[in-house]
Amino acid sequence: MPVDRGRASKACAACRKQKTRCYETTAGRACLRCDRTGQECSLSAETPYSRPTFSGNPLGDSSDINDERVERLERLVISLARRLDDVESELFNQNGERNDRQKSHLEVNSLLNPESENEEQVRAPLFVLRDVTAQSGVRRADRTVTTTPSRGLSDDIILKGLLSEQEASSLLDLFHENYGRWVSFDATASTARLLEDVRKSPLLLTACCLIAVRHVSQELASRLAPKLFQDAKLLLSQAMLSVPQPIEFFQASLVLSMWSTTIGQLPLGIDSWLLSGFALQHSIASGLFAFRRGTRSAALEQQDLDRLCIWNHLCLVHLHYCVGTRRKSVLDEEDILRSRLILGSHNATNFESRMVAEVHLYWVIYHNCSEALDLPRTQESLSKWKEEWGWLLDQPRSQFVQMGFYFAQLMAYDQSLKAGSSAVRESLLSEMVRLSSSIINLAMNTTDERTRHLTDHIYHMISFAAVTLCRLLSNYEEQLSLSHDLNRLDETVLSLVSWLHAIGFPCHVAYTMGDVVAAFHKKLRPNTGPSPNTSYLGVDPAIQEDFAQLFPEFYGTPSFDLMNGSILPDFQPLV
Repeated sequence: MPVDRGRASKACAACRKQKTRCYETTAGRACLRCDRTGQECSLSAETPYSRPTFSGNPLGDSSDINDERVERLERLVISLARRLDDVESELFNQNGERNDRQKSHLEVNSLLNPESENEEQVRAPLFVLRDVTAQSGVRRADRTVTTTPSRGLSDDIILKGLLSEQEASSLLDLFHENYGRWVSFDATASTARLLEDVRKSPLLLTACCLIAVRHVSQELASRLAPKLFQDAKLLLSQAMLSVPQPIEFFQASLVLSMWSTTIGQLPLGIDSWLLSGFALQHSIASGLFAFRRGTRSAALEQQDLDRLCIWNHLCLVHLHYCVGTRRKSVLDEEDILRSRLILGSHNATNFESRMVAEVHLYWVIYHNCSEALDLPRTQESLSKWKEEWGWLLDQPRSQFVQMGFYFAQLMAYDQSLKAGSSAVRESLLSEMVRLSSSIINLAMNTTDERTRHLTDHIYHMISFAAVTLCRLLSNYEEQLSLSHDLNRLDETVLSLVSWLHAIGFPCHVAYTMGDVVAAFHKKLRPNTGPSPNTSYLGVDPAIQEDFAQLFPEFYGTPSFDLMNGSILPDFQPLV
């Protein structure tokens, strides 16, 4: 909330009804909340706005529910804005230097010694990667805040002078070629036509360029990415309060969620769970995704099928981060079943079939691994999934389906490791070593020209497998030495580091995760020498953490319950 606005001397009727703070604007005007939401305000004799109607809303005439959701979204955005101001003021002093008082409350011992944790405190995969990154001293290199003056929130990055039209066209062309199918861009459209269409949404244009710039050069990424990131956050914060949203908002939210580590240069640099959940909540009011079960695919037009693909991908990335952070999902069983609708159309390519299979796989993981684990039941559920979708394993690019299945098993065994007898533990250890090694080797053995354009989630899975293997070698070295070649397992981790570093520029997500794995392995296995071809010697595991958390209550707390599909009670992917 802007510091120059104070509370109204008397709250308006709407704010009193919602039991929320009422901030005055100017005399005779609506309060800040009513002004932004476009509703009538008792502080103003005449309110020049009216609440937008929700034509085509799948909820029909339930306007009260829509009003409540809009108000919840507004309260959360205001809360997040306050938190951002507080954190930024704590992290940096007036000279822009790091404030040493900001320390992670997560202890290293809780990560290195899983035996010390109780069963309920097993860390979620993405929290593991985030904590390993902080402990390993991997820093975000491009935290520069842009000082480019903005001509207005509606201006795009070309009008703001961040990019020339030629530069934007080149970046959009790169995005279109390698990522366009994720957001259903017309594959036959020329770059000029696509730029004209995308410029209708400044947020979408910024998101696309923000991903593409990481593949051009390190120099260009270092210069432009921080400015584009700031612009994306500004435009996104504005879009959150506007209902309903056009299709471009959902495309941009998908891009920013799917490649959040690429954008932030650190795991959970953007909270993809929160952003994808916002987008799915906004989809209720948009009327763009009102697909019902039983709808015949043949009756859908191409535009509807494209939107269905985008909606499926939003569901997928949301489930990725529900599993990765062990948080509640805003989706229900009806939504998951609805994802199958695309399979009955001529658009059901191998790519889209794998997306639907992944949605169902992560739904299985979500239901079985988010709470108290029943290993036999989980194994049965995964076996049923494989029976239904196993035919995809014989299709092109099936390595990602297989990798996801291994990852699901690895998560289940990781949660079960501390709960059984010594014999059971030994069996679980062997399986976890096998699964971790399989994920790593599968990734390295299937490298091709599209590897550098994989979604961040793929690199999260691979890196989590490597970190898990390092922890097993460190904590159970004596047990594993009886049945495994430990030197060979160490070499597997080191080879992965070389592979990750060779994929792209230092600003690429693979290089970032390579640094994380290398530093963590060096910390846990200091007496294991690197192989000659690894870029490993320059990594210093003693570097103090420099990890800036935007919203620590979202990142550092255990999983929490949500109220019936709401984001909060108060208010990634295969190729």
